[in-house]
Amino acid sequence: MSRKSKNDKNRELAQEIDILDHMLSALVEVLEEKGIMTTEEWEHKIKTKIEHTASRSESFRELESS
Repeated sequence: MSRKSKNDKNRELAQEIDILDHMLSALVEVLEEKGIMTTEEWEHKIKTKIEHTASRSESFRELESS
């Protein structure tokens, strides 16, 4: 794979991550405005899910590379 092609893919991936970040932030803002969930509750939920995933023996990425 050429260097430029790899850089292009990395840039595209970074842009996709940025878009997803904006989408999630906007969703949480709407949930807060409607009084459904606070940012703190959302962050706690994320932390819990990450800890749960980390405690499993194999992650999706590990399975994917097998």
